[in-house]
Amino acid sequence: MFAYSPEKFASLYASELGQRIWAFVTLPENVARLETASQLSKPAVEGIEEQLLAEFREDILADRVKQMVGHMVRQILEQQGWVLDQADVKVQSVPFSKAARYRRPDWVTFHAFRSTSDPRDVAITDRRQNAPLPTDTRWTYYATFASPLKAAVAFNIRDIRQLRQQVHSHGYQRVRIERMLRRA
Repeated sequence: MFAYSPEKFASLYASELGQRIWAFVTLPENVARLETASQLSKPAVEGIEEQLLAEFREDILADRVKQMVGHMVRQILEQQGWVLDQADVKVQSVPFSKAARYRRPDWVTFHAFRSTSDPRDVAITDRRQNAPLPTDTRWTYYATFASPLKAAVAFNIRDIRQLRQQVHSHGYQRVRIERMLRRA
């Protein structure tokens, strides 16, 4: 069972709508959706936005209600071992325009750069600005990731510890991204 400290949302939380929203966001399937979105380095509320709209319709569109949902989500995820990664991440959806993204405390944020001459040649580092990249080619910024799942799927990196050590000792790790699908 989750505990919620409504703080500045006490009056809204005490309302019938506030109680319904809390019961809804703490359903096991919705907590799983929040965590799945977070594992994919997306703002957590992206995992439940459709369900919130279906359940609460226009009641969820009020700014104060959306703020309370974000406040609730933060407390739920913190109780599940997540930490705030970034606030005010732009979300291109309804009902949210900005939301918070969460990560596991042991995750490290990495930045990937592609070679301008060979887009399959990727250098991964822990800095986006003034990154210590190899000097044999020009590099363009490609992506940021922290999730071990994204590291494995997008960059074929199975051992995050080894990546951390390589980046710490050399400033970067170079990987080759092979095509997943071939022309028939």
